[in-house]
Amino acid sequence: MKRILLIMAAAAMMFTACSDKPALTPAQIDFFTAMGEKIPYMKPDTTVVLAATSKFEIRNTDIMDNVYQGMRGDISIINNVDPSRIEAFIMQIVTLKAQQDILLAEAKKEGLTVSKDTVEAFIEKNLYAPNGGKEAFLEQLKLQQVDIEFVRDDTRKNMLIMKYIEEIALAGVNADVSDPEIRTYFEENKEQYSQETATVRHILFLTQGKGDLEKATTKELAENVLDRARSGEDFILLVSDYSEDPGSNTNGGLYADFPRGRMVQAFEDASFTLPVGSISDLVETPYGYHIIKVEDRKSGKKLEEVREQIEAILSEQKKEAAFPPVLDSLVTAYEFRFTL
Repeated sequence: MKRILLIMAAAAMMFTACSDKPALTPAQIDFFTAMGEKIPYMKPDTTVVLAATSKFEIRNTDIMDNVYQGMRGDISIINNVDPSRIEAFIMQIVTLKAQQDILLAEAKKEGLTVSKDTVEAFIEKNLYAPNGGKEAFLEQLKLQQVDIEFVRDDTRKNMLIMKYIEEIALAGVNADVSDPEIRTYFEENKEQYSQETATVRHILFLTQGKGDLEKATTKELAENVLDRARSGEDFILLVSDYSEDPGSNTNGGLYADFPRGRMVQAFEDASFTLPVGSISDLVETPYGYHIIKVEDRKSGKKLEEVREQIEAILSEQKKEAAFPPVLDSLVTAYEFRFTL
């Protein structure tokens, strides 16, 4: 269900955050003026009900921002793509918004709540960390003219939806996994489980796009930090202070349990050949200079070592498979229909 939550959160952030804007931007007005010539109900100066349920309606103005973002604001798409395909895309957005609003209404009806601390923890892990940290993410929002409070509200709503799905909608679903199912999954994915994996922490000093002098300065800094790491300074603190890898500098430089073939060659060679617990010399890759600390290496795993992991995967798959029919029944109960 975590995967469903991430997908729905990403999609719905787009809805509330953007639909609360007071007006379309000049670029959006130009975009929908062009679209309105082929699809009249999407003209920027009109308000048209596109769909309705027994509880609420969805208007063109509710989804214009989503259509604009989904088409990247590219007027050439309007000019070169058949209008029927664009209309199909618009109706997909309308359907998704209706589904989310229905689930949110059901969650509220059940009296479910999500605390501020829970919302903030989710944002920290799933939005800040993958986007280079809080400041970098806030800068991205600023460029998109989206306020962080909109993001918090959207995240809260979607966590509320997920809570409803897990605690109410799928409460009676049998997600038990049998031993034969576990064994079959293991055999079908045996190559994945038989691979050697490495776990490392690293500090990256970027050199991409730098000239020779700047690169030399970067290398000198990297060598200094390497000496400090080998003298016993806290590696995780050094990561926090110096690493320029947005994918790992907020989690102590950690890359856990990756197999061969996942990283660039020089990084992989160090990760799979250095003794566990050791710190590498400077490792140069197309990205820059790395200081790599090998935390652990594992050989291929046997069934009993991954039984619980496989059981969790299969149980999750069963829950995900059970969700669409539940959603369909709610959509029917709310009498969702297109009105055009």
